[in-house]
This record gives sequence, C-alpha cells and structure tokens, in this order.
Amino acid sequence: MEQFLKALPKVELHAHLNGSLGIDSLRDLAERLNGSASDKFLELCFIRSEKDLDACFETFTFVHQLTSSPDGLRYATELAVRDFAHDNVQYVELRTTPKATANYSRREYLEIVIDAIIGARKKYPYIMVKLLPSINRAEPVDVAKETVSLALQLAQTHPDLILGIDLSGNPAKGRFSDFAPTLAKAREKGLKLVIHCAEINNPLEVKEMLEFGMSRCGHGSFLTMEEIKQLKERNVPVECCLTSNIKSGTVSSLKEHHLKRIMEAGAPKVICTDDSGVFDTTLTRELLLATETFGLTREDCIALTLEAVHHSFASDQERKKMVETVVNYAASLLK
Repeated sequence: MEQFLKALPKVELHAHLNGSLGIDSLRDLAERLNGSASDKFLELCFIRSEKDLDACFETFTFVHQLTSSPDGLRYATELAVRDFAHDNVQYVELRTTPKATANYSRREYLEIVIDAIIGARKKYPYIMVKLLPSINRAEPVDVAKETVSLALQLAQTHPDLILGIDLSGNPAKGRFSDFAPTLAKAREKGLKLVIHCAEINNPLEVKEMLEFGMSRCGHGSFLTMEEIKQLKERNVPVECCLTSNIKSGTVSSLKEHHLKRIMEAGAPKVICTDDSGVFDTTLTRELLLATETFGLTREDCIALTLEAVHHSFASDQERKKMVETVVNYAASLLK
C-alpha cells in the first residue's frame, strides 16, 4: 500500500510554508545560510511526541529564524516545493503569513515567495503550486487588513497563483469576529477563504464561523455531527490532518480522529499534512495512516485524491489535468 500511495499523484490543500520543510531541507537551508546545522537546532525544529498545541506554535520560532532573510525565505520556499515534489504531490496550495522584519516588509515577503515559486517551476515542472497568504489571528487586525490588501493587489498581477486567504494562528488567541469584516472584503473581491475552525473546543466561535461561511474548513477537530451535516449541505470539506492533530493534542488517538465521523456522515473531506516538516510526516504517510486506521482501500485513496482535486482552488483546466493524471495512474495498475 505504501508504494501505491507514494506513486499516487497526490493533492495537498493544507500546508503551511514554514512548517513544510523536512529535516533534509532544514539542514540544507541551515548549511546554506550558516555553513552548518547543529543536531540540537534541528531537533528543536520538530514535534515528535508533544501533546501541547502551544508547544507546536513555539517550535515555529526556530524555523522562522532560518527564513528571516530574503535568501533564507527564497531558498526555503524552493525547498518546500522540492519536498512535496519528491513525495509525488502534483498540486499544493502553500499558506504563509507575510512577516515584516529588519530585512523585508510584508509586501517584499510575499514577492520573495512568489518569485521563488515561479523559479521552482523550472526545477520541478510536474507540481503546480498556488499561494494562500495567511492572517495570523494572534496579530492585530490592522496587520490582517494589510495582508488582505497585499493579497488583492498581488492577485491582480499573479491571478493564477494567489487564489485565497487563510485564517490561522493559535486558535486560543484573538477573536474571529474581529477579523470577519476583513475576511468578508477578501471574499467580496473574489478570494476564496480557508479558515482554521473548531481546532479547539470553542463552540460559540465555531457557530460564528459556520454562519460566516468558508470555502474549506481547517482541522474541524471539535465539530459536532450537526455541524458536520451543515458543512455537507454546503459542500464545504474538512481538511483533516491526522498526525498534526495527534501531536498537537487536539485529538486523543487516531482511532478517535474525527475523519471517521466525517466519512460516516458522507461529508466532504480532504487529507492533508498541515506542517509536514514540523510533524515529521508526508502526504503519503498521512494517507497510509488513514488506510491502516480506517481500512481504506486503494480505490478509496484514489477517490479521496479526486475529491481533493474537486475542492482545490485550481482552474477548471488545471483540475481536468489533475484528474487525468490520477485516472491514468489508476488505469496503469490494471495493466
């Protein structure tokens, strides 16, 4: 099964740029910037057995150190694309929060990432990469407004690249209602919305988010069956990230993962990595975990991949190409 899943042309819809660098890429990045990468530093970059969501967010501090310069950010973006390409991912929507440092502004941050994605197309032509600028709910609303403004401006010059806005960050910080007007503006201007929702047990906020609406629901760990039914009626998929949820402690075990309830309800879902580097996983491994835990077959995995194509923000032509790639792979197994 693992070999089958590795070769399957996969679709990744929930991946944070700074969290998607595998250990080899982090070492390559550290060595390029500093000449060496200590084992202790690399160890701090990974969550292997934590059960604490706050600890997971602290881990990103170490990765952000490596991307605090234009060269580091540019190379990190290329390496993230490389890691997904090596896992035979044919399409990925990368999310990243534009940051302002002594070395670049938020606009320059996004421009560097865009330039790196475009450059990576030459080295990895078989993977399509899209960009979803992220709003960090732990930051002020004015920063969110700037992020949406930049996304809208850059979407004009890169309409095939910037397709939506992500709301993420520590779910215990900030209030969704404060960001709702800014998100509404993004949606009115044509950007899709992906929202981290029900990542922690916060029923009042989940109700607000569902009433507000979204294109895809990130995590959904604490969704009730009634809320899952609501998403099903609206054809809104839940982005399920198994390893991430276990290692961050929002789900107690794989057998208790909400993916099971979602599948039983016949609701839309996609399997994703969230932060493949930080959580030491790949999309192949996440699908393998789903097959081992819930008894999914090869046909189920192909269906899940086609479902991910359907819920991607790709163009109709790009979706058609992805479907053909998956169908051709499935057909080759019968020969």
